Amino acid sequence: MHRLVKIFGATTLIGVVAACSTNTSHGASPTAAPTSVTSSTARPDDPASGAPATTPTPQAPSSASPTKPPVAVAHTDPASLTIHPDHIGALKIGMSLDAAKKTGLIVVNAHQGTPFAPPCVGAHWKGQSDDVWMVFNGKYGLRAVDSFGDQKTPEGIKAGSTLAAVRRAYPHLTWRLDGDEIPDARRTDGDVLVDVVKGDGAHYRINIQKSKVADVQLESDRSGCYE
Repeated sequence: MHRLVKIFGATTLIGVVAACSTNTSHGASPTAAPTSVTSSTARPDDPASGAPATTPTPQAPSSASPTKPPVAVAHTDPASLTIHPDHIGALKIGMSLDAAKKTGLIVVNAHQGTPFAPPCVGAHWKGQSDDVWMVFNGKYGLRAVDSFGDQKTPEGIKAGSTLAAVRRAYPHLTWRLDGDEIPDARRTDGDVLVDVVKGDGAHYRINIQKSKVADVQLESDRSGCYE
């Protein structure tokens, strides 16, 4: 009986030792890197955890505002303005004298020696001589304005351009005849009239001297103040 107990006890001990050895061989090494990351925070929908639900802490909005590039302010030199079909810069054919004064681009000529009789009023570009002129025709506003400097039409026509360049830019030009019977194709001097936009109330008046542009003016379709 005692022998059976001893044998049984020895057998039991061997089984326990084998079980411990098996568990140890299949267990994770204490120094091995974990194969997955498990959050220590219990999920609210996991009743087995026994931990109370946690609410994520909202992130505070950043107080830093995005850096904006400085806004560049464009300053256009009046001498480089484009001579559009009905305006040069802020000066538009037909605008009133008061409106033109507010642009800061003009100086009204003194009444002494002015070639224009009332209601016409002569003026000139600010900072330029009286020769760079313009005239206002009473209630009909700006009648004509002369160009200066590097001002040019959108097609590039300005003082110094050739007559050939004017013909290419404006194939439908007409000549303002002053009793001269020279055919248009042979003319090398005089005023060329170009109505780029029909019905806008204005046209170009380009003075040609010896097959070159001497001056570019913008005129109203209305007559008055001068011929």
